[in-house]
Amino acid sequence: MAQALNRALRKILTERPESLVLGQDIATYGGAFKVTEDLLKDFGRPRVMNLPLAESGSTGYAIGLAVNGHHPIEEFQFADFSTEATTQIVLNAATYHFRSGAAVPLVLRLPCGGGLTFGSFHSEELESFYLSMPGLKALYPSNPQDAFNALLAAFEDGNPVLLFEHKGLYRRGKQPVTWDPQFRDVWNPKCVRTGDFATLVTYGEMVHLAGEICDYFAAEYERNFELWDLRGLSPLRLDAIKESLARTHRLIVLHEGRRTHGFGAELVARLTEELFFSLEAPPLRLGALDLPVPFAPELETAFRPTKEKVIAAVASWLG
Repeated sequence: MAQALNRALRKILTERPESLVLGQDIATYGGAFKVTEDLLKDFGRPRVMNLPLAESGSTGYAIGLAVNGHHPIEEFQFADFSTEATTQIVLNAATYHFRSGAAVPLVLRLPCGGGLTFGSFHSEELESFYLSMPGLKALYPSNPQDAFNALLAAFEDGNPVLLFEHKGLYRRGKQPVTWDPQFRDVWNPKCVRTGDFATLVTYGEMVHLAGEICDYFAAEYERNFELWDLRGLSPLRLDAIKESLARTHRLIVLHEGRRTHGFGAELVARLTEELFFSLEAPPLRLGALDLPVPFAPELETAFRPTKEKVIAAVASWLG
Protein backbone atom coordinates (compact mmCIF):
# COMPACT_ATOMS: atom_id res chain seq x y z
CA MET A 1 0.00 0.00 0.00
CA ALA A 2 2.85 2.40 0.75
CA GLN A 3 4.21 1.93 -2.76
CA ALA A 4 0.72 2.28 -4.26
CA LEU A 5 0.26 5.62 -2.51
CA ASN A 6 3.71 6.74 -3.68
CA ARG A 7 2.75 5.84 -7.23
CA ALA A 8 -0.49 7.83 -6.94
CA LEU A 9 1.41 10.85 -5.58
CA ARG A 10 3.83 10.61 -8.51
CA LYS A 11 0.97 10.52 -11.00
CA ILE A 12 -0.66 13.56 -9.41
CA LEU A 13 2.58 15.57 -9.22
CA THR A 14 3.39 14.71 -12.84
CA GLU A 15 -0.01 15.52 -14.30
CA ARG A 16 -1.36 18.30 -12.07
CA PRO A 17 0.90 21.36 -11.79
CA GLU A 18 -1.24 22.85 -9.02
CA SER A 19 -0.49 19.89 -6.74
CA LEU A 20 1.84 20.10 -3.75
CA VAL A 21 2.92 17.49 -1.22
CA LEU A 22 3.45 18.80 2.31
CA GLY A 23 4.24 17.26 5.67
CA GLN A 24 6.72 16.61 8.43
CA ASP A 25 9.91 14.85 7.29
CA ILE A 26 8.31 13.98 3.94
CA ALA A 27 11.07 15.44 1.77
CA THR A 28 14.62 14.11 2.23
CA TYR A 29 13.55 11.47 4.76
CA GLY A 30 10.59 10.27 2.69
CA GLY A 31 8.04 10.32 5.49
CA ALA A 32 7.70 8.27 8.65
CA PHE A 33 6.45 5.31 6.58
CA LYS A 34 8.40 6.13 3.38
CA VAL A 35 5.24 6.85 1.39
CA THR A 36 6.85 9.99 -0.09
CA GLU A 37 10.23 8.35 -0.73
CA ASP A 38 12.24 9.98 -3.57
CA LEU A 39 9.51 12.51 -4.40
CA LEU A 40 11.77 15.42 -3.44
CA LYS A 41 14.56 14.11 -5.67
CA ASP A 42 12.23 13.74 -8.64
CA PHE A 43 9.97 16.80 -8.27
CA GLY A 44 12.01 19.35 -6.31
CA ARG A 45 11.44 21.41 -3.20
CA PRO A 46 8.81 23.80 -4.64
CA ARG A 47 6.48 20.78 -5.03
CA VAL A 48 7.54 18.59 -2.06
CA MET A 49 7.98 20.59 1.14
CA ASN A 50 8.73 19.79 4.75
CA LEU A 51 6.52 21.48 7.33
CA PRO A 52 7.49 22.26 10.94
CA LEU A 53 6.25 20.40 14.01
CA ALA A 54 3.24 22.70 14.22
CA GLU A 55 0.21 20.86 12.85
CA SER A 56 -2.26 23.70 13.29
CA GLY A 57 -0.04 26.25 11.55
CA SER A 58 0.91 23.77 8.83
CA THR A 59 -2.71 22.87 8.08
CA GLY A 60 -3.70 26.52 8.10
CA TYR A 61 -0.94 27.13 5.56
CA ALA A 62 -2.28 24.24 3.43
CA ILE A 63 -5.80 25.70 3.59
CA GLY A 64 -4.46 29.08 2.48
CA LEU A 65 -2.72 27.41 -0.46
CA ALA A 66 -5.93 25.55 -1.34
CA VAL A 67 -8.07 28.68 -1.56
CA ASN A 68 -5.43 30.44 -3.66
CA GLY A 69 -5.14 28.13 -6.66
CA HIS A 70 -3.05 25.28 -5.31
CA HIS A 71 -4.12 21.74 -4.41
CA PRO A 72 -2.10 20.54 -1.41
CA ILE A 73 -1.81 16.98 -0.13
CA GLU A 74 -0.75 17.12 3.52
CA GLU A 75 0.65 14.11 5.34
CA PHE A 76 0.42 13.88 9.10
CA GLN A 77 3.11 11.68 10.60
CA PHE A 78 0.38 9.95 12.61
CA ALA A 79 -3.36 10.57 12.48
CA ASP A 80 -3.24 11.23 16.23
CA PHE A 81 -1.30 14.47 15.70
CA SER A 82 -4.03 15.87 13.47
CA THR A 83 -5.91 16.65 16.68
CA GLU A 84 -3.46 19.56 17.05
CA ALA A 85 -5.08 20.97 13.88
CA THR A 86 -8.70 20.26 14.78
CA THR A 87 -9.80 23.88 14.46
CA GLN A 88 -8.19 24.17 11.04
CA ILE A 89 -9.76 20.92 9.84
CA VAL A 90 -13.31 20.97 11.25
CA LEU A 91 -13.98 24.72 11.57
CA ASN A 92 -11.94 26.24 8.77
CA ALA A 93 -11.47 23.72 5.94
CA ALA A 94 -14.77 21.92 6.50
CA THR A 95 -16.95 25.05 6.62
CA TYR A 96 -15.13 27.37 4.24
CA HIS A 97 -17.36 26.67 1.24
CA PHE A 98 -20.54 26.88 3.34
CA ARG A 99 -19.47 30.23 4.77
CA SER A 100 -17.96 31.92 1.73
CA GLY A 101 -18.57 29.85 -1.40
CA ALA A 102 -14.84 29.27 -1.85
CA ALA A 103 -13.63 25.75 -2.61
CA VAL A 104 -10.95 24.15 -0.43
CA PRO A 105 -9.33 21.42 -2.56
CA LEU A 106 -7.27 19.71 0.11
CA VAL A 107 -6.29 16.10 0.86
CA LEU A 108 -5.24 15.19 4.40
CA ARG A 109 -3.43 11.86 4.66
CA LEU A 110 -3.84 10.23 8.08
CA PRO A 111 -1.74 7.15 9.01
CA CYS A 112 -3.97 5.55 11.62
CA GLY A 113 -4.77 2.36 13.49
CA GLY A 114 -3.15 0.06 16.00
CA GLY A 115 -1.69 -3.40 16.20
CA LEU A 116 1.91 -2.21 15.98
CA THR A 117 2.46 -1.45 19.70
CA PHE A 118 2.88 2.28 19.14
CA GLY A 119 0.81 3.26 22.16
CA SER A 120 -2.03 5.70 22.66
CA PHE A 121 -0.40 8.71 20.92
CA HIS A 122 0.30 6.87 17.65
CA SER A 123 -2.54 4.37 17.15
CA GLU A 124 -5.86 6.22 17.12
CA GLU A 125 -8.86 5.66 14.88
CA LEU A 126 -10.39 9.12 14.43
CA GLU A 127 -12.98 8.66 11.67
CA SER A 128 -15.97 8.92 14.00
CA PHE A 129 -14.46 11.96 15.71
CA TYR A 130 -13.94 13.92 12.50
CA LEU A 131 -17.00 12.78 10.58
CA SER A 132 -19.36 13.99 13.29
CA MET A 133 -18.58 17.43 11.83
CA PRO A 134 -20.14 18.46 8.48
CA GLY A 135 -18.12 19.44 5.43
CA LEU A 136 -15.51 16.69 5.33
CA LYS A 137 -15.32 13.73 2.98
CA ALA A 138 -13.40 10.57 3.86
CA LEU A 139 -12.01 7.38 2.32
CA TYR A 140 -10.49 4.39 4.10
CA PRO A 141 -8.97 1.81 1.69
CA SER A 142 -8.07 -1.76 2.64
CA ASN A 143 -5.68 -2.79 -0.17
CA PRO A 144 -3.07 -1.28 -2.52
CA GLN A 145 -5.32 -0.85 -5.57
CA ASP A 146 -8.04 0.85 -3.55
CA ALA A 147 -5.41 3.08 -1.89
CA PHE A 148 -4.10 4.12 -5.31
CA ASN A 149 -7.63 4.82 -6.51
CA ALA A 150 -8.60 6.57 -3.27
CA LEU A 151 -5.78 9.10 -3.45
CA LEU A 152 -6.67 9.94 -7.06
CA ALA A 153 -10.37 10.21 -6.18
CA ALA A 154 -9.65 12.35 -3.12
CA PHE A 155 -7.45 14.71 -5.13
CA GLU A 156 -9.97 15.04 -7.94
CA ASP A 157 -12.88 15.73 -5.61
CA GLY A 158 -12.05 19.36 -4.91
CA ASN A 159 -13.29 19.30 -1.31
CA PRO A 160 -11.42 18.71 1.96
CA VAL A 161 -10.95 14.92 1.96
CA LEU A 162 -9.56 12.80 4.78
CA LEU A 163 -7.66 9.74 3.57
CA PHE A 164 -7.31 7.24 6.40
CA GLU A 165 -4.39 4.85 5.85
CA HIS A 166 -4.00 1.99 8.30
CA LYS A 167 -0.34 1.69 9.21
CA GLY A 168 -0.62 -2.09 9.46
CA LEU A 169 -1.49 -2.22 5.74
CA TYR A 170 1.43 -0.20 4.40
CA ARG A 171 3.52 -3.34 3.93
CA ARG A 172 1.03 -6.14 4.46
CA GLY A 173 1.35 -8.15 1.27
CA LYS A 174 1.55 -7.09 -2.34
CA GLN A 175 -0.81 -6.94 -5.29
CA PRO A 176 -0.58 -5.46 -8.78
CA VAL A 177 -1.65 -1.83 -9.04
CA THR A 178 -2.75 -0.44 -12.37
CA TRP A 179 -4.50 2.61 -13.74
CA ASP A 180 -8.22 2.05 -13.24
CA PRO A 181 -10.53 4.29 -15.31
CA GLN A 182 -13.25 3.54 -12.73
CA PHE A 183 -11.17 4.85 -9.83
CA ARG A 184 -14.10 6.99 -8.65
CA ASP A 185 -15.96 3.81 -7.69
CA VAL A 186 -13.81 3.74 -4.56
CA TRP A 187 -16.38 6.10 -3.03
CA ASN A 188 -18.85 3.18 -3.06
CA PRO A 189 -18.89 0.02 -0.92
CA LYS A 190 -17.46 -3.12 -2.48
CA CYS A 191 -18.86 -6.61 -2.03
CA VAL A 192 -15.81 -8.70 -1.15
CA ARG A 193 -17.65 -12.02 -0.93
CA THR A 194 -21.25 -13.11 -1.30
CA GLY A 195 -23.36 -14.90 1.28
CA ASP A 196 -26.92 -15.39 2.38
CA PHE A 197 -26.87 -15.75 6.18
CA ALA A 198 -25.70 -12.32 7.36
CA THR A 199 -24.32 -9.03 6.05
CA LEU A 200 -20.92 -8.13 7.52
CA VAL A 201 -19.82 -4.50 7.04
CA THR A 202 -16.32 -3.23 7.80
CA TYR A 203 -13.42 -1.20 6.38
CA GLY A 204 -9.65 -0.71 6.58
CA GLU A 205 -7.52 -3.43 8.14
CA MET A 206 -10.61 -5.08 9.58
CA VAL A 207 -11.55 -6.22 6.05
CA HIS A 208 -8.73 -8.76 6.27
CA LEU A 209 -9.83 -9.93 9.70
CA ALA A 210 -13.43 -10.15 8.49
CA GLY A 211 -12.35 -12.38 5.60
CA GLU A 212 -10.84 -14.82 8.09
CA ILE A 213 -14.05 -14.72 10.14
CA CYS A 214 -16.10 -15.51 7.03
CA ASP A 215 -13.84 -18.45 6.21
CA TYR A 216 -14.19 -19.82 9.74
CA PHE A 217 -17.97 -19.70 9.90
CA ALA A 218 -18.34 -21.08 6.39
CA ALA A 219 -16.17 -24.05 7.33
CA GLU A 220 -17.28 -24.67 10.92
CA TYR A 221 -20.92 -23.55 10.93
CA GLU A 222 -21.84 -23.68 7.23
CA ARG A 223 -22.96 -20.07 7.51
CA ASN A 224 -22.00 -17.79 4.63
CA PHE A 225 -21.66 -14.10 5.40
CA GLU A 226 -21.81 -11.42 2.72
CA LEU A 227 -18.76 -9.23 3.34
CA TRP A 228 -18.77 -5.54 2.41
CA ASP A 229 -15.76 -3.22 2.39
CA LEU A 230 -17.21 0.24 3.04
CA ARG A 231 -14.26 2.19 1.55
CA GLY A 232 -16.07 5.55 1.43
CA LEU A 233 -16.95 6.77 4.94
CA SER A 234 -18.32 10.17 3.95
CA PRO A 235 -20.57 10.45 2.11
CA LEU A 236 -22.07 7.12 3.17
CA ARG A 237 -23.53 5.33 0.17
CA LEU A 238 -25.34 2.37 1.66
CA ASP A 239 -27.99 1.42 -0.91
CA ALA A 240 -26.18 -1.75 -2.05
CA ILE A 241 -25.58 -2.82 1.55
CA LYS A 242 -29.23 -2.20 2.39
CA GLU A 243 -30.18 -4.51 -0.48
CA SER A 244 -27.86 -7.13 0.98
CA LEU A 245 -29.37 -6.75 4.44
CA ALA A 246 -32.87 -7.02 3.00
CA ARG A 247 -31.84 -10.47 1.71
CA THR A 248 -29.87 -11.76 4.70
CA HIS A 249 -31.92 -10.18 7.54
CA ARG A 250 -28.88 -10.17 9.86
CA LEU A 251 -26.25 -7.46 10.34
CA ILE A 252 -22.71 -7.53 11.76
CA VAL A 253 -20.66 -4.32 11.88
CA LEU A 254 -16.95 -4.53 12.70
CA HIS A 255 -14.49 -1.68 13.14
CA GLU A 256 -11.22 -1.12 14.97
CA GLY A 257 -12.24 2.07 16.76
CA ARG A 258 -13.80 2.07 20.20
CA ARG A 259 -17.32 0.72 20.41
CA THR A 260 -18.83 3.68 22.29
CA HIS A 261 -19.42 6.54 19.84
CA GLY A 262 -17.66 4.42 17.22
CA PHE A 263 -18.45 4.60 13.51
CA GLY A 264 -20.30 1.31 13.76
CA ALA A 265 -23.08 2.99 15.72
CA GLU A 266 -23.83 5.24 12.76
CA LEU A 267 -23.75 2.29 10.37
CA VAL A 268 -26.15 0.24 12.50
CA ALA A 269 -28.54 3.17 12.81
CA ARG A 270 -28.54 3.97 9.08
CA LEU A 271 -28.89 0.35 7.98
CA THR A 272 -31.61 -0.70 10.42
CA GLU A 273 -33.88 2.33 10.58
CA GLU A 274 -35.47 1.29 7.27
CA LEU A 275 -35.12 -2.49 7.68
CA PHE A 276 -35.77 -2.99 11.38
CA PHE A 277 -38.88 -5.11 10.96
CA SER A 278 -37.18 -7.46 8.49
CA LEU A 279 -34.33 -8.33 10.87
CA GLU A 280 -34.20 -11.82 12.31
CA ALA A 281 -31.61 -10.98 14.99
CA PRO A 282 -30.37 -7.86 16.80
CA PRO A 283 -27.50 -6.12 14.98
CA LEU A 284 -24.07 -7.14 16.25
CA ARG A 285 -21.66 -4.23 16.71
CA LEU A 286 -18.00 -5.10 17.31
CA GLY A 287 -15.21 -2.66 18.15
CA ALA A 288 -12.35 -1.97 20.53
CA LEU A 289 -12.61 -1.50 24.29
CA ASP A 290 -13.39 1.94 25.69
CA LEU A 291 -9.82 2.60 26.79
CA PRO A 292 -6.79 4.54 25.59
CA VAL A 293 -4.79 2.37 23.21
CA PRO A 294 -2.37 0.32 25.38
CA PHE A 295 1.32 0.15 24.58
CA ALA A 296 2.15 -3.38 25.78
CA PRO A 297 1.56 -5.98 23.04
CA GLU A 298 -0.56 -8.28 25.19
CA LEU A 299 -2.72 -5.37 26.35
CA GLU A 300 -3.15 -4.00 22.84
CA THR A 301 -4.27 -7.46 21.72
CA ALA A 302 -6.86 -7.47 24.48
CA PHE A 303 -7.95 -3.96 23.46
CA ARG A 304 -8.45 -4.47 19.71
CA PRO A 305 -10.82 -6.80 17.84
CA THR A 306 -9.01 -10.07 17.15
CA LYS A 307 -9.97 -13.23 15.28
CA GLU A 308 -10.56 -15.16 18.51
CA LYS A 309 -12.68 -12.45 20.12
CA VAL A 310 -14.76 -11.81 17.03
CA ILE A 311 -15.39 -15.52 16.50
CA ALA A 312 -16.52 -15.86 20.11
CA ALA A 313 -18.85 -12.84 19.83
CA VAL A 314 -20.36 -13.99 16.54
CA ALA A 315 -20.81 -17.57 17.78
CA SER A 316 -22.61 -16.29 20.89
CA TRP A 317 -24.76 -14.04 18.68
CA LEU A 318 -25.70 -17.02 16.53
CA GLY A 319 -26.99 -18.65 19.71
